[in-house]
Amino acid sequence: MGKTKTLLLLLTSSIILFKLYLFPPTQSHEDLKAEPDELELTNLNNNHTWPLLYAKDVVSLNGKNFSEFMGKNRNVMVMFYANWCYWSKKLAPEFAAAGKMLKGEAELVMVDAYLEKDLAKEYNILAYPTLYFFVAGVTQFQFFGERTRDVISAWVREKMTLGTYSITTTDEAERILTAESKLVLGFLHDLEGMESKELAAASKLHSDVNFYQTTSADVAEFFHIHPKIKRPALIFLHLEAGKATPFRHQFTRLAIANFVTHTKHPLVVTLTIHNAEFVFQDPRKQLWLFAPAYGSDKVISTFEEVAKALKGKLLHVYVEMNSEGVGRRVSQEFGVSGNAPRVIAYSARDAKKYVLNGELTLSSIKSFGEEFLEDKLLNQSDQISETILKLPSQSRASYQLRTHE
Repeated sequence: MGKTKTLLLLLTSSIILFKLYLFPPTQSHEDLKAEPDELELTNLNNNHTWPLLYAKDVVSLNGKNFSEFMGKNRNVMVMFYANWCYWSKKLAPEFAAAGKMLKGEAELVMVDAYLEKDLAKEYNILAYPTLYFFVAGVTQFQFFGERTRDVISAWVREKMTLGTYSITTTDEAERILTAESKLVLGFLHDLEGMESKELAAASKLHSDVNFYQTTSADVAEFFHIHPKIKRPALIFLHLEAGKATPFRHQFTRLAIANFVTHTKHPLVVTLTIHNAEFVFQDPRKQLWLFAPAYGSDKVISTFEEVAKALKGKLLHVYVEMNSEGVGRRVSQEFGVSGNAPRVIAYSARDAKKYVLNGELTLSSIKSFGEEFLEDKLLNQSDQISETILKLPSQSRASYQLRTHE
């Protein structure tokens, strides 16, 4: 009986050792969260400056410069680590190597989340290391794959080609609106259904426009979509032109792609405090329409027809002459007063302007533009002052877009 017990004990021990050999214990989530004791600090990280070894290929950020960096870089992979963490130290060289492989495509960043507790709290960092992929300053994906340079770089490239990204809060919406010059937003029933797939397919045909999606009524309203509108709904925001153009067709990839094609290059740029500097610095000859925001639909439509006929030859600009701010100021600078619409040709090269006299018809405005192109107009006024060419800047997020039907 004693021999049997001994044999069973030996057999059990052998099985346990064999399992341990095949399946070594992994570090648990709690282990990753736990703070190190003195022995761990001594054995694992004798040199606490090890993150500096990777400064060439990754950027080290903290709470003071994190937001600014995110605002300037669209695609960012962040490794939240703890200096004392064995797994963080083990991942660092592979992460840095991935950073080298992704140079010019995406930025790879390291943040000591153990020290930067506010950032750790904001992004709910519960384990070290944690890897997040950000798009336009908004967290989009968490990385759970194999922690090697090849897998990390391939995963980042895959996420960069998705084309459509999700917005869940108005804080995220404001960050994106501030960072973009033009974008497409889909207001959908869900973020993974057929509507999302159609939107993603359309996005792949327009690499120069960023596509977003949301199911939040608050986010939709932030982007000038009525929160109770029938879904799916879609809008194209052109911040530089100051326009918000709603999509009114069947929600298919082809219809969306065609809509974006015809919308992303506006025939007429609406002057705003945000794009004024770009307009005045544009070297092309320009044709300006000064008209009130309301009651000018006919002349604005006529001006757009002229812009279509002379597309690529002149920059066509519309100024809401009685609006507060930049519209009123530019109107005064150009010598335009009252409520009657006026068309003025403007040469950015020498800051001279030429006034179209008479009725504003399709024929008269088009002929005026063609003569301006051929240098047949005589200078009819003084040069534009330097002050109007240096308008103050304003945050995109605070600008109210003009809905363009």
